[in-house]
Amino acid sequence: MIGILAIIAISLGALIALSNWYGIYTSHRTGRHVPPAPLLGGLLLVLGLIGFPETRPYAWLGIVADYGTVALVFAVPVLIWDAWSTSSVNLVHRLVSHSAGRHDDIRLFKRGKFTIRTEHDPPVPCNEYDALAVSRGFVGVWREESRGFVLEGYEGDRILRIFHADGVYRTSEENYPADRDFPVDRLDSLELEKVK
Repeated sequence: MIGILAIIAISLGALIALSNWYGIYTSHRTGRHVPPAPLLGGLLLVLGLIGFPETRPYAWLGIVADYGTVALVFAVPVLIWDAWSTSSVNLVHRLVSHSAGRHDDIRLFKRGKFTIRTEHDPPVPCNEYDALAVSRGFVGVWREESRGFVLEGYEGDRILRIFHADGVYRTSEENYPADRDFPVDRLDSLELEKVK
């Protein structure tokens, strides 16, 4: 009975693993990303290989044989590092702006990483199809200058400067695309309050 279950697990795991590898080919050929199914193929292959005494020492190969599992194994440390980099423990500065219908939250973290979150209440039109923007976020790198901070790398060659003058932090944005009909993500001329 265990042998039959092991064969079924190996068959299903191999089918999922082949599907994941075929997804890479399809993504390359069509230019559209085909996401892999993580863990399932590798886990089934490992369980199936453990079911036979002859293949038990090689069960770990089930993880390597499935692209979805390999991709997840490599992605998890990166995801953990990203979560740690933007955790409150690493927060250096936080600036917020409240205006009619809009809230901006800019967080500057250690190692030069920043996040910006803009929320609209009520939602605002963001394209010609009457779609409404509720929130928007950016991630990039920052550095400190004599008058304030410079944020870049968040969208093309856009640069956000935050400077301190007359007891208030203000923003000035460079290289915002001039052809945008709906500038809901524009970060220019904000007045910010430093909360950290």
